[in-house]
Formats: sequence, structure tokens, C-alpha cells
Amino acid sequence: MGSQRTAAVLVAGLLVALIGHSAANCPERNLEDREDEANIVLTGTVDEIINMDPVHNTYSCKVRVWRYLKGKTSVSREILLDGGNKVMIGGFGNPGICDNQVSTGDTRIFFLNPAPEYMGPEHKNELMLNSSLMRITLRNLEDVEHCVEEMDQEDDRVVNQWNKERKATFFWYHFTLSQLL
Repeated sequence: MGSQRTAAVLVAGLLVALIGHSAANCPERNLEDREDEANIVLTGTVDEIINMDPVHNTYSCKVRVWRYLKGKTSVSREILLDGGNKVMIGGFGNPGICDNQVSTGDTRIFFLNPAPEYMGPEHKNELMLNSSLMRITLRNLEDVEHCVEEMDQEDDRVVNQWNKERKATFFWYHFTLSQLL
């Protein structure tokens, strides 16, 4: 009885060590940074897996878009597929991204950027994973929406401050000119 308990504790400790070790090998940036670095954040379901590269173990997916959380205006008509509700996403299997594997039918939150030009013309109208995928839960959706809203509010604050400074400068010039005339 005692030896079974000892064995169970050892196995549990080994599992914790292995899980902790694998998480340490792939540290994930915080959500605010991930959202900030992505031009496009959307929810979608993987419809089809294509362009599998057996050498690099990477692939692309055709994803049905359910909702844009950020960057809808950044998605040009050329990027949209099948009547405008699907996009091509690459970067799956990229070892630089922690959670980067999907199966057909998986619904996730995707953090994306347009494919860079150096990837060549075959990726011209493709979006690329920017960071790990997130499972869709109410909490995850709320957290991502909160990050997007904070960035929108920060952008509004910057624009408002710029407008105030511009108005102050205008009034200063106007006042100075009226004093000179």
C-alpha cells in the first residue's frame, strides 16, 4: 500500500516536472502584447487544411470568419475567399509559435498579420499567425475584447491630445497675428 502511494507521488511529480519543462520551452507573451502586435484579431473555424509542407511541418488553413475583434478594415477584398467570409491563414506548425496546431472544425481566436512580401507571391493574399491560438471561451473573448477596447481608447486619447495641441497652436498663432496687425 505504501509503495503504491510512493509510486503514485513519484509519477505525479514527474508529470508536473515534464509539463513545467515543456511550458518553459515555449514562453507565451502576455495577451496585451500579442493583441498589440497583431493587426488583425478574429474568431473563426478551420474549414480546410492545405499547403502542407512535409519538410518544415508547416501548413495553411482556410478559415471561416465568425467575427473580427480587430482590424476588419485591414482585410482587403483580395484576401477574402468564398464570398467574403473565409480567409487563408498560414504559419501553422511554426516552431516560434507555442500553440500553433489545429484540426478541421476547430474554432479559435486568431492573432494575425498580413504575410510579409519576402514570403513570395504564393503567400500574397494570406494572413499569418502572429502568436498562439486561443480557445474560444467566454473569459478568453472578454479578455481579448478588453485589450482591443483599451487600445482603441488609448488611440482616442492620443488623437484627442493631438487635436488639443493643434487647437492651442492655432489659437496661439491667431492671437500672435492679431497682436501684430
